[in-house]
Amino acid sequence: MSSVADQELPPAGGLARCALVGGNGAVGRLFAGLLAAAGSTLTVLDAAPAPHPELPAGATYAALDARRPSRALERALADVDCALLALPEAAALDALPHVLAALPEDALLVDTLSVKLPYARAALAADAPVELLSLNPMFAPALGFAEHAVIAVRLAPGPRAEALLALLRAHARVVLVPDAAVHDRIAAALQVATHASVLGFGLALAQLDVELDALLPLAPPPFLALLALLARIASGSPETYGDVQRANPFAGEARDALAAALAQLDAAARDADPARIEALVARAGEVLGAQRAPLADQAAELLGRLAPPPQA
Repeated sequence: MSSVADQELPPAGGLARCALVGGNGAVGRLFAGLLAAAGSTLTVLDAAPAPHPELPAGATYAALDARRPSRALERALADVDCALLALPEAAALDALPHVLAALPEDALLVDTLSVKLPYARAALAADAPVELLSLNPMFAPALGFAEHAVIAVRLAPGPRAEALLALLRAHARVVLVPDAAVHDRIAAALQVATHASVLGFGLALAQLDVELDALLPLAPPPFLALLALLARIASGSPETYGDVQRANPFAGEARDALAAALAQLDAAARDADPARIEALVARAGEVLGAQRAPLADQAAELLGRLAPPPQA
């Protein structure tokens, strides 16, 4: 797979001029690199007073808050082919009407939200004469596209949206889903339940009042794997992870299922009959189906690399 820099914009791309709203952030910089390498001229809009040093060279920068209407926002978006919102959910919803009002007809508006339904309803209800594409990169931006999965929803499709999807397919695994509700149900399993499990592990350690430095020299690989996942979440944006847990309309359902499973496990473990807990262990593994063996091999490989971090 060639690097982003080696790729050119697909024919008839229609993405010559692109604006990244919230482009100073990690997601904005991820897409800025992709579009700049494909030949797009970039304008980066962000509330920060100065551009991030990792933005592509040659990008025009405007320090403004898109959550408020302004002449500067109108000028920045007046002739773009594509605008990408790289904002948290609340900010994206606040900015949406002002961005739509400033975009030219037939431009493409893209969001990168982890929760789609509230934004999708608002964007479609506005009935603006623009294309709408909703993307969710299912990986930390620092990893780069590198053939990772990007979920895509065609809210209001058109040629510019297809050009961006074609560009993404050169670098990532693009998975199309039919609508925002399907996306959010999928995300509840992929993100809400996963993050809640890892965060619950961290909160449980805090309640157990254990000294991590004392545990690390004794830690088996699965414990280290969960710690590493916890560290990754803790090193990210609390606002982003909070949005995943708070805003997804199916998040409560996912956490309820997790809580019910833990309660069921707890009850079985306290039962005098060991067969009850053994049956639950077996039942949990049944969800893997034919993927059990290859996933077990992956786990063995990954866990075999783990070792406690150096002691301070």
